Amino acid sequence: MNLSLEQLKALLAAAETGSFSAAARRLGKAQSVVSSAIANLEIDLGVELFDRRGRYPVLTAAGERLLVEARAVLASSEQLQAVAHELHGGVEARLTLAIDDDSQLPWVAEVLDRFAQTFPAIELELLFPMLEDLTHLLREGRAQLGISYERLQASRDLEFHALGRLRLPIVVAPAHPLARLARVGLADLKGERQLMVTGQRGGGERERFRFAPSVWWVEGDWGVLELIKRGLGWGSVPEYLLQGPLARGEVVVLPVDFLEQQWSMGLELLWRRDQPLGQAGRWLREALVTHARQVFRG
Repeated sequence: MNLSLEQLKALLAAAETGSFSAAARRLGKAQSVVSSAIANLEIDLGVELFDRRGRYPVLTAAGERLLVEARAVLASSEQLQAVAHELHGGVEARLTLAIDDDSQLPWVAEVLDRFAQTFPAIELELLFPMLEDLTHLLREGRAQLGISYERLQASRDLEFHALGRLRLPIVVAPAHPLARLARVGLADLKGERQLMVTGQRGGGERERFRFAPSVWWVEGDWGVLELIKRGLGWGSVPEYLLQGPLARGEVVVLPVDFLEQQWSMGLELLWRRDQPLGQAGRWLREALVTHARQVFRG
């Protein structure tokens, strides 16, 4: 038996895309190369991986089982390569950190202060993409680290570390009709305009907490908060942005009765599994994790 990683990559791509031609496009190879790789893999393993009788190939029971093993082998291979590159590499000249919304910068700034002292010669780039925009930057290698709200689905190509949870109260301006209600139900929220964050790519992530049919989409929590203060709708805003507006009477927290506890979302630190971090990237990753334990321990 003489298996290769290329054969396993062809199997994975074909299974995930649903056809050999789509797998070839993903891998940047000719369809004949992918078909031959899978055929040779079937010969080496002695089992049929795909049922080819229909228009599109369908994994057999044996194929489904071996796909699990193939994913594990490829993940181990990527980890091996990443570790080897990290051991070989030194301090990188440039590092990009993508953060889902610039409103999170205050808690990150303390780590960046220490980063500047530890790596004064490194060119650091901070980007503030929203939702799917952030994971896209990581996947294309445009950013090395990302701080994101928890995603609907984990991605095989991205590693993550949970940083903590943020409370996101639902708030309105004091003069808003919802502010006059003693208890606010789902039907009440559906009857008023909702203000929500969005990325430039759109996507399913932005729809996950949509309750109202009428929505204004805003690129950033600061923007959502400003429109809320003007009475243009209701929205959910990170608690750390509300201390001043609440004290000044610019917004009020709604008593929402269909949420059993205060609404919260997790934060994640993301990086690509197959893209090794240099010395500075590893330092920043560990420093963010350590600092987040202190910030979000409550």
